[in-house]
Amino acid sequence: MANTRLSRTAGAPTLNTKYTISVWIKRAKLTGDGFILDGYVDASNRFKFAFQSANKLEIWNSHSGSNTFQILTNRVFQDTNGWYNIVLSVDTTQATDTNRVKLYVNGVQETDLATNNSPAINEANNVINESGATISIGDYYSGSNAFGGCMSHFHFIDGTAYDASAFGSTDSTTGEWEINTSPTVTYGNNGFFILKNDNVINDQSGNANNFTLSSGTLTKTEDCPSNVFAVL
Repeated sequence: MANTRLSRTAGAPTLNTKYTISVWIKRAKLTGDGFILDGYVDASNRFKFAFQSANKLEIWNSHSGSNTFQILTNRVFQDTNGWYNIVLSVDTTQATDTNRVKLYVNGVQETDLATNNSPAINEANNVINESGATISIGDYYSGSNAFGGCMSHFHFIDGTAYDASAFGSTDSTTGEWEINTSPTVTYGNNGFFILKNDNVINDQSGNANNFTLSSGTLTKTEDCPSNVFAVL
C-alpha cells in the first residue's frame, strides 16, 4: 500500500461510545510516520492510528484541540516478515478507566505502554465514528504520512467493543495467532469490512460503506494472513 490512501465519509453512528478496529498488517517501510487509519473533521478534531518514527504504535483521539485518550506502546514493530493483527477495542462506558481502551497485538493485550491516557467515562467524541468525518486508510487525510506495507481483513465495528478473540485464535499446536476469516460481529451503521485477502475496497459487511481510492495504487498480493510468504 505504498503511497496509497483509501477514503470515505462517516455517517451517523450507531453508538459513539463503543467501537472496534481490527486489521492485519505487514510492514515494509520502517522510517517516518505511517498511518494505518486517520480520522479528520478539522485541525482540532482528529483521530490518529499510526506507527511513529521510532516504530512504536501511537493512537489518540483529539476533540476541540485536546486529546480525549492516547496510547503509545513501548513495544517497537520492526518485523517485516510476519503479519501483525492489531485490535483496538474502545468502550468508554466502563467504570474502570483502564478498561475503556484496550489494544491487542496477535491476540495479546498490550499492557506495557509508554503512554496510557484513558477517556472520560461515557466520552462520546470519537472522531473516527463521527458523522461527517473523513476516514482515511493507509495515509493521513492530506496524503503526507503513507503506510508502507500490506493490509488485509480491515474491520471497523460501530457500537460494540470486541476483544481480539473475535478476529483470531491461538493454534493449539504451534502457539501462533491465526486469523478468523469470517468473524461473527455486528458492524453497526458506520461499520465496514474491506481488503479481504484481495484489493477490493467495496464494503463486505453488508452496509455498503465503500471506500474510494483517493491516491496511489492498490496491488493485490498472494501474501496474506492465511497464506504467509517469506520475503527478502
